[in-house]
Amino acid sequence: MKKNSLLTAVAVLALLSCDKDKTEPASGTQCIPAVYLTQYCPTKTETHLVRLLKPTSYATRLSSDSQGEFYVAAVINLPKSLIKRDTVFQLQFHYDPEAERQNKATGYCNANIAPAKMVVYDGVSGVECP
Repeated sequence: MKKNSLLTAVAVLALLSCDKDKTEPASGTQCIPAVYLTQYCPTKTETHLVRLLKPTSYATRLSSDSQGEFYVAAVINLPKSLIKRDTVFQLQFHYDPEAERQNKATGYCNANIAPAKMVVYDGVSGVECP
């Protein structure tokens, strides 16, 4: 009887100590000037790496001796019309933790560009982002 009670207590403690993945809710649409860099790692949905010209918590902050601090994000569903190196565009996007989870890099990925936070493309603003 004591053995069963001990096993039950251990099982209950194990369940209580499990921590579910806590993800942020999807964000509202943001608008940030961006520059196309390159195709991102192989993912379920075509994804491209952009440099964001303003900081945001939905980007990965990097730094280098030559460029200082800068921000990159992997953009899910970026249209082909924006896949042009060194072209600045006003990127509208939102963060969706479920889309990021479903599109984690698979296969080989260049360590210089991964991991980067992922955002979902919403559009391009015709006017400069505020």
